[in-house]
Amino acid sequence: MHRPPDFLAIGHVAKDLTEDSYVLGGAVTFAALTAKALGWNPAVVTSCGRDVDFGAVLPGIPVHVVRYMETTTFLNVYDLGRRRQLISGVAEKLSTSDVPNEWRMAPLVLLTPLAQELDYSMADIFRYQLVGVSTQGWLRTWDSSGNVLPCRWSGEEVLPKTDVAIFSDDDLNDEDQILNWADICPVVIHTKGRSGCSVYFDSVRHDIPAFPANEVDPTGAGDVFAASYLIRFQECGDALEAARFASATASFCVEAKGTLGIPTRTEVGKRLRTG
Repeated sequence: MHRPPDFLAIGHVAKDLTEDSYVLGGAVTFAALTAKALGWNPAVVTSCGRDVDFGAVLPGIPVHVVRYMETTTFLNVYDLGRRRQLISGVAEKLSTSDVPNEWRMAPLVLLTPLAQELDYSMADIFRYQLVGVSTQGWLRTWDSSGNVLPCRWSGEEVLPKTDVAIFSDDDLNDEDQILNWADICPVVIHTKGRSGCSVYFDSVRHDIPAFPANEVDPTGAGDVFAASYLIRFQECGDALEAARFASATASFCVEAKGTLGIPTRTEVGKRLRTG
């Protein structure tokens, strides 16, 4: 029998298309595997088609699945570090009723939508936990051909109820909007790939450099950052130390395809000491 989770990730898993097949990704996949590698006990709430084998992708990790006719599917194309996306399938939306009661007291919660799939009320059911939001899925829409496009999202329905908001250059690069978020959310983090990240808290912006990495595949690095940031922030309570830890953890992710680069805590500790 599984122990109650201490890290809960909520959002769609995704098929990330490759030249001849796909790998299973999505923020919840990267986040849960990161939490497990760092010694935590994760669980996932998601929706997808029946073609997804969680035993192979998330071994030993409890998953509550809302089954649907299709799985959220992306094609990610990178050009000079910038991402262009196509979406060709979207799974079922998720609401508070999809979260098992026995998982609602997990001390760490990461809300991580990919395609507008999380009901805003999701943040209402976690009152005593450290709650993080990866905002990417609320900052994108798509046209009839599946081209993923940016959209404006105020965050006012969600961010005042959460502790940490994390987004990347691919999601948002509007300083005025970032400052608005920093007014309503205690910690706001803007990740910038090779340029590191900016952490906004107590009305101050703090810039944290990236760790050098031999980039092979940047997909999922932001999700690894988000999970490892929440974990370290819960452990130490220091917003900047947590950002440095998350930057070191994410630097491993980009050095391998898919989820293969997710590091152990020992590996992260060594990079922190030598990086």
